[in-house]
Amino acid sequence: MSAPSVLFVSKPIVPPFHDGAKCLVRDVATRLPACGVAPTVLGTHDAPPLGAGVTIDRVHPRAGGFAPGLAENARVFARLTRGARADVWHFVFAPNPLSSGAARAARLLRPTPTVQTVASAPRSFERVGRLLFGDRVVTTSAWTRERLVGAGADAARVSVVAPTVAPLPAFSQGDLDRARRDAGVEHHGPLVLYPGDVEMSCGARVVAGAVPRILAALPDAVVVFACRKKTPRAHEAEQALRAALAPHGERVRFVGEVRDLVPLIAASSVVAFPVDDLYGKVDLPIALLEAMALGVPLVTLAGGPLGELGASVELATPDADRLADACVSLVRDRDRHAELAARGREAVARRHRPEVAAAAYAELYRALLAR
Repeated sequence: MSAPSVLFVSKPIVPPFHDGAKCLVRDVATRLPACGVAPTVLGTHDAPPLGAGVTIDRVHPRAGGFAPGLAENARVFARLTRGARADVWHFVFAPNPLSSGAARAARLLRPTPTVQTVASAPRSFERVGRLLFGDRVVTTSAWTRERLVGAGADAARVSVVAPTVAPLPAFSQGDLDRARRDAGVEHHGPLVLYPGDVEMSCGARVVAGAVPRILAALPDAVVVFACRKKTPRAHEAEQALRAALAPHGERVRFVGEVRDLVPLIAASSVVAFPVDDLYGKVDLPIALLEAMALGVPLVTLAGGPLGELGASVELATPDADRLADACVSLVRDRDRHAELAARGREAVARRHRPEVAAAAYAELYRALLAR
């Protein structure tokens, strides 16, 4: 029996891999051939190969932006309805009425068994049925699954497959020093990193509020904001934070979207992520999984999908003073730091390895095709 073929429908799978949904597709697709599945991903005309057994369908001239435009969506629709057939379609994106409607239309024109991974929670769970079109729906957290089912989705149709983090390299001290220098940090004191959005949640504002207390308690510390600008509001939001934190001079750095965030995470003492709104992110953001894999402790908010990380200091509320105290405590308490580091590595090894997710999806595909 030939290997079942699967077409991933997502953003173009090309570097840089800063997007959790793109990382998920890359990680799963590259492990599926070992599970007896033949994957195809959508890429650009110049997309580099992903590995043996993975086909790249070069439907896009370029990678595009954070949110796909009409032309990109039209190319994908044409590929689904007129391109080479696949045994299974696997959609991986944040659900929205327009894209979900297009997926339904494509299935009417070319009926195909479909898996839909809800890469990040919808803005609202009201009338969620209009967003769910897959024969099987997969969430990346139990939290989102519970809300989909609570809003009326068929529980038997919705399952959870945890997001992935690819194996990370070992970094030398020289690599870590270089990452710090690239961020404008010229010394070896504690580094507190915020790798979140600047405008989509309260996260950046809470970290900014914690800065004075962190820097007063740790005289050689630096706080780094590594924030990708997703909307036109981002520039204004960052400028306001820069102005508020200007009195702290070089002890606060804004580095924007760095080419490779992983070495900077590895060079950090603590990752602060007091985010109350994960809209547009996978439920367990890739930067946090990378920090866990690298043994860098996290400080997050309790509740929501982040409660499933299982390896962070959780704050009950987005309180700047409590955030500062948690970061300072982790820097000073080596035993607590080591405990969280070990828990993070163990959680990644158990739940977030790409081959674990690939095996789970391969089982879903075969169950669909056996119906």
